[in-house]
Parts: sequence; structure tokens; C-alpha cells
Amino acid sequence: MKKKWMWIIGIVAIIGLLAIALILRQVNSSSEDKDGYDTYKVEKESPLNLEGKASPHAVKTYNNNSQIGTYISTQVDDGQTVKQGEPLINYDVNNSKRQQLANKVDEAQASVNEDYRNINQNPNNNDLQKKLTQDQSALSEAQQQLSQYDKQVNDSVYAAFDGKVDIKNSENVSDGQPILQLVSKEPQIKTTVSEFDLEKIKEGDKVNVKITSNGKTGKGEIKKISELPKSYEEQLGESSGASAASAGAGEGDEGAGTAATQSSNPVTSDPSGGNDSESSKYTVIIGDLDIPVRAGYSMDVKVPLDSIKLPKSVLTKDNNVFVVNKDNKVEKRDISIDKVNGEIFVRKGLKKGDTLIKNPKNTMNDGDKVEVSS
Repeated sequence: MKKKWMWIIGIVAIIGLLAIALILRQVNSSSEDKDGYDTYKVEKESPLNLEGKASPHAVKTYNNNSQIGTYISTQVDDGQTVKQGEPLINYDVNNSKRQQLANKVDEAQASVNEDYRNINQNPNNNDLQKKLTQDQSALSEAQQQLSQYDKQVNDSVYAAFDGKVDIKNSENVSDGQPILQLVSKEPQIKTTVSEFDLEKIKEGDKVNVKITSNGKTGKGEIKKISELPKSYEEQLGESSGASAASAGAGEGDEGAGTAATQSSNPVTSDPSGGNDSESSKYTVIIGDLDIPVRAGYSMDVKVPLDSIKLPKSVLTKDNNVFVVNKDNKVEKRDISIDKVNGEIFVRKGLKKGDTLIKNPKNTMNDGDKVEVSS
């Protein structure tokens, strides 16, 4: 009887162990199903954050120019807004000087006309052909001198662009001293971008801007990205400045009715600049701002990016991904990627909103149904 009870107890114990094992297996299976796969939601790369300063698109200084006449007064008030072409300054213009230049043009044109008449009467006369060449050269020079004089007057009197007047000195102005400055109405932001972010942006990209001091926001557009980094521009600027100074030292007095036209156009061979251990920075100009911005204001700029960046965890060994559909089935998708500075960027094959499996198993196949945890 005792032996029989021992058999019964043993059988019950075995059944209990089997039941416990089955329960644990179900719990583990349920836990695995509950945990499932982690997923990654495809998003566009975060906006590129830049900082810069607001500045006018252009500032033109109007100096007292005795070459065109005697300065009398300004024709505008301080702070006045003007349109391109409006007169800004009163000069007692030396009309006799312009008349002399115009007479030279008329005389040179008359000589050329006479040369043509003579050549028509005697077409084989080489001396007449030589005289025509000389007279045509004299006419071109006379026209250039008159054009330069008119350009000086226009450049010294009229508004070169729409803007606001900032009067610097309206009385007792010596020759060459500034009378006023014209500040363009179109503000812009000058900022820089590193070589690592340069390929992410292009001219024409729309941007979001914010004035740091008051929080006002608006829109803008990238108008220009410099071809050379700042370090090169600074070096070339120093070189051109030295060349201009050298050229200026050799200039003589200006001719009657003409401006000094000698200029320096230096060529810099094998330019270089900056520390080899530092990343290069490129100047970026942002314009078409839709909010009023005062020159000198600090600005925050956000450039929305269209690029898609992926974590390494979603890639298979052959650089494919598994995309989860609404039925929790996976699609093995072949994508094209670029690896830049250790980061993975998608060229094609994915769009914003796609859900990808993280750390997919080697045994996962196209069409498999999966449980996802996130």
C-alpha cells in the first residue's frame, strides 16, 4: 500500500512539473510577443540651426565731389525714405565743363564723318584709312570722358537704390568728406555654415528666421553661398588691399572732366588660408526677409532639411531595411544610401512616415508578420 502511494505522489509531481513548465513557456511566449520588435519612424533631418547678424543689403556713402561743382546743400532730410533715382544733394554743377566735353565729342564725330566722305571719294587712299582709325579712336575717348563725367554727376547726386537717408555732415563739408549715407531698405542676414553642413543647403532654400532680442519670427531665402571659405576670402582681401594701395600710390592727377580709372586686378596663385586642423566655414547671405529688421540685430536661422538620416540599427548586413505595413507584415526594401562623416543618409527608397524594424533578425524574411513594441 505504501509503495502504491509513492507511485501516485510521483505521478502527481511529474504532472505538476509539466504544468509549471507549460505555464512558464506560455508566460515567456506572451512576454516575447508583448515585447516584440522596436521600430524607427522615418523623419526628415532636424533643421540646420545658424546664427548671424542683420545688415543692410547695401550702404552707399555720398562724399563732397568738387569735380562736378560746388556743394550747396542736401535735398533730403535725415531719416527720409527715398526711391531710386531721386535727387539727394544740391550742387552748383559746372555746366561749362560738361559743355567742353560735349563739344569734343561733336568735333571728333565731325572728323569721322568727313573721313568717311573722303574715303568714299578715294577708297584706295591708305592715308585716309589711317586718319579714320585715329579719328575713331579720338571719338571713342571723347565719348568715354563725357560718359564718365555724367556718371560722376549721377553717382554723386541721385539715389542709387531705394533706402533711408542718414545725414552725416550737411554744412561746411570739405572736398571728399561724407555728406550722407543711403541705407538700403532690404535687410539681409550674414551667417556662416561649416563644411560638414554645406552640402545640405543650396541657394533658393526657404528658411525660418527669428530676432533674438524680441522673439519676432519670419521667413527668408538663401540668396548666396560663397564659393570660397572665409579664411580664403580674408587672405585674398588682404592681398587685394595691398595691391590697391600700391596702385594708388602711382596714380597722377585726374584729367579734365574724368575720374581716376586706374585700378588693380590682382591674381593670387595657389591661395590658401586657415588652420589645417580647423573645419572651414562658408559665408551665407539670407535675404527676402518678410519682417522689418534693424541693422545689427542678432538673428537665429533655421533651415528645414529634406534629407533623411537613419540609425545604423535599422540596416541589414546588405544595407536593406524591413518596412512594417499596417497589417504588421514586413517588406524587405532595397534602398540607396550615402555615408558621410559616419552618418547614414537615404538617397532613395524611403519616405517620411515609413516604419522600420530595428535590429532585424537574420532569419526575418519578406512578408513575415511581426509584433512591434514601439
